[in-house]
Amino acid sequence: MITDKRKLHQFEFIEFILAFEGIITNRRLREQFDIAIVQASRVLTAYRQTFPRNIDVVVGEGRGRYCITSRFTPRVAKLHVDRYFELVSGKDEGVRKEIVRYDLTSIAPEKFRVLNYAIANNSAVWLSYRSMNHPEGKPRIIHPLTFVFAGRRWHVRAFDEETKSHRDFNLSRIGDLVSGNKSIDTPEDSEWNEQVSLLLKPHPKLTPAQNQLIRDELFEGASSRLITTRKALVQYMLRELEVATEPEIQLPPEFQIYLHRIE
Repeated sequence: MITDKRKLHQFEFIEFILAFEGIITNRRLREQFDIAIVQASRVLTAYRQTFPRNIDVVVGEGRGRYCITSRFTPRVAKLHVDRYFELVSGKDEGVRKEIVRYDLTSIAPEKFRVLNYAIANNSAVWLSYRSMNHPEGKPRIIHPLTFVFAGRRWHVRAFDEETKSHRDFNLSRIGDLVSGNKSIDTPEDSEWNEQVSLLLKPHPKLTPAQNQLIRDELFEGASSRLITTRKALVQYMLRELEVATEPEIQLPPEFQIYLHRIE
């Protein structure tokens, strides 16, 4: 087992590049981790010695080039295309892509700073918050806990002193704000701490051929898929994945999977 976090990260990068591109070079490793040529060579050698079935030297194309083998099996990386793009973000990975993921809201940095300070220092925030029920704004005192990107927007998860509950506040709806000391302790956020599993299945209204298509596309051929998330984020997850919770009225083609049960 590899315990060195830096080495683990380097080995993960090597496996992602081998799996998704087929070739890993000394130069690619140097640029990714800002290390010298000798250090990169040592990392590649260490990976090859640790997992010799995964990587071969490319012969006849110069030194420092390694390719994936036919026996390749990821040993440290959990291969997923999202993680691949995250690792190579900002680098010249040679992969053409266009990601349709857009946040229409506008968040002022000075407001973010106040919330971030409150999270880091376990303090409260006095603010004006606009909502559909109070579009003109309403004073609130919250205890910010963490930032959450969900429902295609940035929120702050916080305890709300008025409702005595934990809620998600849309950052772009926050008006004037100032941080200060808490007058009461922050209760435990039980819905945030609790993990739940969602059992998803192909929509029951699909034809047998469509059912198999969805199984192959989303469930790796299985009849269902179990995903785990925080209880507080269940509705965001269902909305993001376009999961029907009432399959009798939420029909294909808009909804192709449904929530069978929450465990």
